[in-house]
Amino acid sequence: MQPQDALDDLKAIRQIMEQARRSSDGFGGWFMVLWGAIWLVGFTGTHILVQTGRDPLINWLWMPLNTLGVLGSIYLGIRMRQRAQKKSFSSIWVSIFLWWLALAAFDAAVIGVFQLRGFQIALLIVLTIALSYVLFGLFTHWINSVIGLFIGLVAIVMATWLVEYFNLAIALLGGAVLIGGGLWVVRRGG
Repeated sequence: MQPQDALDDLKAIRQIMEQARRSSDGFGGWFMVLWGAIWLVGFTGTHILVQTGRDPLINWLWMPLNTLGVLGSIYLGIRMRQRAQKKSFSSIWVSIFLWWLALAAFDAAVIGVFQLRGFQIALLIVLTIALSYVLFGLFTHWINSVIGLFIGLVAIVMATWLVEYFNLAIALLGGAVLIGGGLWVVRRGG
């Protein structure tokens, strides 16, 4: 590869990054706020249910929360599309939707093959989401990578040394950093 070819490729990557950042029109931050609030409620509730021995109710807690998150995400996506002024919107956001769908399928496969339960499922999902934020940050806002690294670090520390407080830490620290990072992105306008 010639130096000019490498520079052209880097320029094209930078243009895609800028396009993704501009096309979100601040809505990317609202997705983070939405899911941060869901994590805050969901993982706090999970902690309380585990501590009181009501583990079977955890699915009943997360089903409506995840439904609310998906419906809220669809609403934000529709609003974003209405405000988008470029045709590139659909390809970028369809790709992001497919990314999350593929990760959900991957997590479901790992959960099924290894027959993970309870805490193991939560840890897998949190680490998958943390990795996604790190990768998204490479193409959008550096804050996403920082958030992903922070959530991943909290998850690993809690899973290693303070398992009984894993859910509470993810609720308070993970939820708060998603909400705070989302508000930062919204305030910056993209």
